[in-house]
Parts: sequence; structure tokens; C-alpha cells
Amino acid sequence: MIDKYKKESRYSIQEILNRPFARIPSSLEHEFHSYQKDQIFKFLLQVNILAQCAYVFYSIADWYILADVGLLAVWLKLSYTALISLVTVLIYTFSRSLKLFDLMLPLSIIGAAAIWFYLLNLSHSPDTPIYLYASLIFVVLANLCVQIRFIPAVVISLIISAVIYTGVYCVVNADWHQIKLFSLIYTPVFMFSLYISWTSTQKSKMLFLHSKLDEINCQALNIIAHPDVLTGLHNRHQFTQLAEQEIQSAQKFAHPICLLMFDVDEFKKINDSYGYDIGDQVLQQIAETSSNILRANDVLARFGGEEFIMLLPRAHLEQTRKIAERLRKAIANSHLITDDGTKLQYTISIGIAEFSVQNPDLNSVIKRADEALYQAKKNGRNQTRGYQPFKP
Repeated sequence: MIDKYKKESRYSIQEILNRPFARIPSSLEHEFHSYQKDQIFKFLLQVNILAQCAYVFYSIADWYILADVGLLAVWLKLSYTALISLVTVLIYTFSRSLKLFDLMLPLSIIGAAAIWFYLLNLSHSPDTPIYLYASLIFVVLANLCVQIRFIPAVVISLIISAVIYTGVYCVVNADWHQIKLFSLIYTPVFMFSLYISWTSTQKSKMLFLHSKLDEINCQALNIIAHPDVLTGLHNRHQFTQLAEQEIQSAQKFAHPICLLMFDVDEFKKINDSYGYDIGDQVLQQIAETSSNILRANDVLARFGGEEFIMLLPRAHLEQTRKIAERLRKAIANSHLITDDGTKLQYTISIGIAEFSVQNPDLNSVIKRADEALYQAKKNGRNQTRGYQPFKP
């Protein structure tokens, strides 16, 4: 069966996916980071390296545009790029921290932006006021590869913006008209960059949650699709699904519905005396005999081990008792021939319970049938007992 944890996870994921903003439950955070590491770790490395290459390219442009500080620009930017690239490779190789790696590029851009405006402030090039607009690329790059944590990306983007505005303020000599013009261009780019990181982080969460939901549903379908291997009957999960449908139908149309549980008497002794292969043959023969007694709408399943369960829609308690007795006698009259020629006969004990109109809970009825089965065992085995009193 799908365990309780997975059922709760499925309901939790479905609820989150129906909300406008996805949020990873704390119970799935570790799996989310592991999933993201498999999906995007190499991508983050590639983006970081490409960003450093772009920064190097700008140092070449500095050589021509900021000629008076061109040599210093090339030296500073190449040194910084080499340092950041080394740290990036070390984190990728040894740390493997996805949270840190996800923010590696935005963090490195803080220093890159500071160097950029330091050089612009030193230069006396007439192109400096125009060249400072190229700094828009910093906040875009910072948010381009963020995949898992949006709030830290916002904080870092604000720090980058503070560095940029400080640099602009110094380059334009506190000319508020120039600062306003810069803001008119920078603000929509800033908002757009945050939108990029927002959609990226939401998309990564949604992809993971859909993947996790598909995994859980696939496991459930596999369980439902495969009957009990030994007997060919429904498995426990299949029985639960079919029984719930029959219970709903019985409620809707006010039909009676009963349940019986039965298992092999002294099955351990059979296994110990004749071996597990013979024990398996006993279970297979019981499954075949039980199937022959089934009515059209009855639901039969192997409940576990040597225990079987049967749901009988449209059957009152007395009618169920007659079916149970017919089953018990048919199995008592059957036998197996063992490898040494021994004729092996075996019996079952049966417990019966009827669904209450006021409380048609499947688990409660199973519990009552199991208690009736216990009474049948206690009273000598090879008999039928009902949870509600009736004459045997």
C-alpha cells in the first residue's frame, strides 16, 4: 500500500499546486535540493563561467573607451575574474552546496560592479556618462541564473543596486538630473530582472512538485495495476479502492453490504511440516476455490500472509453467513497431494461483520470482522462467527 507519509505528501503537493505561488514543504526540502542539484548544478557552472567571460570582454572594451585607465581596467577585471572563476570551480568540485552555488553569480557581481564604477570614477573619458549605462547588465546577470531562492536574490539585487547608484552618483558628480535619467532606464530593467528570478524559482519548484506528484502517482498505479503475485487475486490496496466504491454505491441506494475475513487454520504448522512451497499451493488453491464461490459484484483479495478478505454488496448478514459456510465447507473438502504422496487437508476460520448505515467506515468494519475471526479461532477453528450475535 501507499504509506501514510506518501498519501499526505500527495495531498500536500496537490494543494500547493492549486495555489498561485508554489512553496516547497519543509518535509520535501531535502529532496527538492537533491533534485535541483541533479538538474541545474552543471547549468549554474556554465552560466557562471559565461558571465566571467562577458566581464572579461568588457575589460577589452575598457581598453578603448576608458583609455586613460585601460591597463588598470584590464588588470583588475582579469584578476577578479580569475579569482571568482577559481572559487566557482572549487565550490562546484568540493563544496557542492546548491544554496551557495545558486547565489554565486549574484554575489560575485557585487564586487564586479564596484570595480566597474571605481574605474569609471577614475577615468576622464568623455564617454564615461554614456558608458555607465552598460552597468544595467549587472542586475540582469545577477538574476539570470537564480533557480531556488528568490528572497536572497532580491536582497543581493538591492545591494548591487546600491553599489550601482553610489557609482552613478560619483561619476555624474551628484547631478540629480543625470541620476533621474539613469533611474528611468534602470528601474524597469531592475524590475524585469527580478521577474526573471521570480519565474525561474517558481518554475523550478513547480517542476519538482509535478515530478514528485508523478512519482507518487506512478507508485500508486503500479500497486493498483499489479494483483497479488502468488494468488492472482486483488492486492490489499486494490481491495480498498474497490470496496470504497461499493460502499458509496450502497449508501446511495440503501443496499446492505457485508464483509468477511478468513485465514488458514494452523498455517504455520503446514509450512513447518511440508515446506513453504506446499503452503503457497494451499493459498493458491484457497484463492481458486474462493473465486468460484464469488458472485458477480463480490470483491475478493489476499489481505496479507494467509489472510483473505471478501466484500459482499447487496448481502444481508444471514445471506453472508450462508456464503461463508459454503466457502468454508468447500475448502474443508478440498485437499493437496504433497510430493511424498500425502493427502493434505486444511480448513479456514471466517469472521463476518455488517456495515452500519450510520457508520459505513471500511476500517471499522474490517476491525469488527477481524475480531469475529479471532472468536472463530478461539472457539476451535474451522467455523464461521459474526461480529453481531447470531446462532451458529
